Amino acid sequence: MWNKHHQQYKQVVFMLICMMLLQVFAWAQLNTDQQYSRPLKEVLQNIQKKYGVVIKFADSMVANKMVTYADWKYRPDVEVTLDNVLRPLELKVKKEKEKQYKLSAYEYYRWPVAEGWAEMDRIAAQYNTPEAWEKRKAELRPCIREALQLTHLPARPNSAPIITPKRMYDGYTVENIALEILPGVWINGSLYKPAKYKGKIPVILNPDGHWEKQRYRPDCQYRCAALAKMGAMAFSYDLFAWGESLLQFNIEDHRRSLGMTIQALGSIRILDYLLAQKDADTARVGMTGGSGAGSHTVLMTALDDRIKASAPVVSLSSYFYGGCPCESGMDIHGCGGRTNNVELAAMAAPRPQLIVSDGGDWTDKMPEHDFPYLQKMYAMCSQPSAVSNVHLSNEKHDFGINKRKAVYEFMAKYLQLQLPAIQNKTGEIDESTITIEPEQNMYVFGDKGERLPAHAVHGFDNLEKLFAAEVEKAKTSQRYKIGLIDLMLLKRQKLGAITLTADLKADGVEVDMGGLGNRPTFDNQLLNDSVRQLFLQTAKERKVELFCLAMTGYYAQSFCSRAEYIRSIEDCIRTMQLMQVKHAFLPLGVQCDIKKNPGIRDSVIARLTIAGKMAEAAGVIIGIETSLSAKEEVQLLKEIGSPAIKIYFNFSSPLKEGRDLIAELKTLGKDRISMIHATNKDSVWLENDSQINMQQVKQTLDAMGWSGWLVIERSRDAKKPSDTKYNYGANTAYLKRIFQEE
Repeated sequence: MWNKHHQQYKQVVFMLICMMLLQVFAWAQLNTDQQYSRPLKEVLQNIQKKYGVVIKFADSMVANKMVTYADWKYRPDVEVTLDNVLRPLELKVKKEKEKQYKLSAYEYYRWPVAEGWAEMDRIAAQYNTPEAWEKRKAELRPCIREALQLTHLPARPNSAPIITPKRMYDGYTVENIALEILPGVWINGSLYKPAKYKGKIPVILNPDGHWEKQRYRPDCQYRCAALAKMGAMAFSYDLFAWGESLLQFNIEDHRRSLGMTIQALGSIRILDYLLAQKDADTARVGMTGGSGAGSHTVLMTALDDRIKASAPVVSLSSYFYGGCPCESGMDIHGCGGRTNNVELAAMAAPRPQLIVSDGGDWTDKMPEHDFPYLQKMYAMCSQPSAVSNVHLSNEKHDFGINKRKAVYEFMAKYLQLQLPAIQNKTGEIDESTITIEPEQNMYVFGDKGERLPAHAVHGFDNLEKLFAAEVEKAKTSQRYKIGLIDLMLLKRQKLGAITLTADLKADGVEVDMGGLGNRPTFDNQLLNDSVRQLFLQTAKERKVELFCLAMTGYYAQSFCSRAEYIRSIEDCIRTMQLMQVKHAFLPLGVQCDIKKNPGIRDSVIARLTIAGKMAEAAGVIIGIETSLSAKEEVQLLKEIGSPAIKIYFNFSSPLKEGRDLIAELKTLGKDRISMIHATNKDSVWLENDSQINMQQVKQTLDAMGWSGWLVIERSRDAKKPSDTKYNYGANTAYLKRIFQEE
């Protein structure tokens, strides 16, 4: 019996030895034919034995994963070895304690501190003057809009908000509101207001972060109620696929990249709604949020000048880009040759900004490197004291009382709120008079979603289709379009004007017909089939509209006395038809200035009457530019008597004569204006031109019902008049912000 068992034992040992030898043989026989490839699980087990460490991982994370050139990736240091092995597989380990690691997905959005700081330094080295910083911002903002797919904002649904009955508490009220931001898609929140107030009060947006219980959490309720008791209307609202929007979408949809866009659109629409209220003070608008909502606060403040003061809490870092796709799902950080959240925060300058950081997350080193950069940027904008940092080194990632206290004091200072309203007798912040409501109280659509409208969109696939369709509608029905001029871009009748227009994010370009000189007609290369087709193809590829042909040769030549004027008009109209361009520009110029030389009036009218008939027959419009007042231009158009002759209105014409720009627009009315030269004195950008209230211009054009092209002619910075990208990029971004984004 003993011999039999002994024999069996020897057989088992022999088999084990063979298996071990086979294992060793297998490891030894790898070569380049197999790329020295081994299963990841085996490699991790081998690393644990070799270095005496523990690596925690789920089998699902390593299943079917192979490590190529595995043996070649070992180094004396275990962490270097792990990095070599795991990085190509988009994995990494987190060190939990000495000799213990946990396997996780590689975080592209989280960088080593030194790398993040080096990237911040690289970004900051691109500008050292206010002018260079303005140029950088003019490059970043439209790019971020484009990355978010919000260059063309979807139209606001024409629906009333859904509002629950108001609830009364100690010093404040609460009502729940749902705003329809796309057909069948709502953003939901609770609006807190002071119980008693007079006149206009500040508005403060409070998006919710990624913590559990969404905006129903006590810290959200404390914050918004306290701000209301201090005298503001504070709107607390859900992120996308978060809170009540889970009635329409799944929680997994929050981590879809389009969620970042829907969140941004939601905040824009909340501002639209709140700032339209009679009791809203549009000059006192703030925004604050923590964690992912802090990233959202930075983004929205960079994009929307209506936000006058911001306080991102436990979110901002040069070495962390936002771990959720709702923060970094769209490629906003690819703009401007790459940017980061700290540079985006600098775009708030000189508007007041509070950065709240702590020692328990990626904001732990804020005072050491990132905040000094922000201080430098605010100093560059002549407001060094407008940015501040409250760093709570012994605290962790939350929106606790000390973080809220910092926000209360900041908002009180810059939005003129009453801090004593939430202080006790000793001057300490006291939130004890605030009622923490049960979650159900804060629902807009009822306890079981029974009030959700029947046409509500359900499911992410349906949202994607809806959003794409609404953006396409916005593109085709854009009321105001922003155009540039090839002549002013120093690219007269050159393809480069189209590509530069696309790069500067303008909607279209006005192409010149060429010079006149002593020729019978324009030096027009566009009648050459091959040249014209190249222009049309390039415009199509770059999504740039060729919206106008300009007969600028008549600035220097006399339209009222040139014998061959009919030939030039014929050539222009023929080119318009071949290129499917609706508008032409005809300046009457110095030699045909009716105001200075009334004797030529009859000649001008006679010629424009003929040109009008030619344009009518072709179905096109010729816009003329004169030095007359609007009232005089109305009379001139009556005498010409052609609906195809209209005024190409220029902001600078009435302004340099001391006439009221708004009154001139109203006098002309929508049907007499073909297009608008949105330009004035050639020394400052439009944004810095004190003679033009662009918001008022838009409101006037809105009321008139006019729509069409706003064309940037000059308005250049006197310090850099020939830098076309610098000047026209800034003016384009500004006009798009005023006329297309608000």
